[in-house]
This record gives sequence, structure tokens and C-alpha cells, in this order.
Amino acid sequence: MYYEGLYILNIQGKEEGLKEAIELIEREIAHQGGTVFGIQKMDRRKFERQADKLDSGFYVNVQFALDPHILLTLQNRLKLNEVVYRQFYIVKESAPAEPAPVEEAAPAAA
Repeated sequence: MYYEGLYILNIQGKEEGLKEAIELIEREIAHQGGTVFGIQKMDRRKFERQADKLDSGFYVNVQFALDPHILLTLQNRLKLNEVVYRQFYIVKESAPAEPAPVEEAAPAAA
């Protein structure tokens, strides 16, 4: 089954920790037998309300394939890591499409 996971990371004051946090998520998906198709870093965003002394989080979107019975195990294992503040999952119908090549527009005739 294909999924899109949105992770809110708690790397407060540690921008250099972003790479390690993303690698942690990738390793855990691979450890559970999944395959990562793409990762989109979405930058740090401020929360509407402050939660647990945390006022912002770094958002990362990960596209991956994983056995549906193992998704709960993945969620529980990532929940134990303090770097992963929140996690949300969307079930996708098919694998992510390859980006289409960009075609250059032909010059307009006068």
C-alpha cells in the first residue's frame, strides 16, 4: 500500500539535526520493509497555539510504500522518538508519479 506521511519534527534550535531526523524516518521505514519514493522538506512553521513549550516545528512530507499491517508498528516506533513531534498518514491509490519533463514553449510568431 502507498502512503504519504506528514511528520512534524521537534528540532528546536537544531537546524543541523534536520538531516539526521529525516534519515531516522527513512531508516525506520526501510527497517519495517517499506520503500521511500520521495521526501519533501516543507520548512519550519509556527503553530497557532503553543503546545508543550514548543512554538514551531519543521514539516517533512515522505512518500513511501509499506505493508498496511505494519503501519501501526511504524507509528508506534516513531512515537517513541522525541524528534518526531506529530505524524499523519494518507493512503494513496497508486505509487507517486514521476515528475513530467518541462517542455519549453515555442517562440510566438509575429
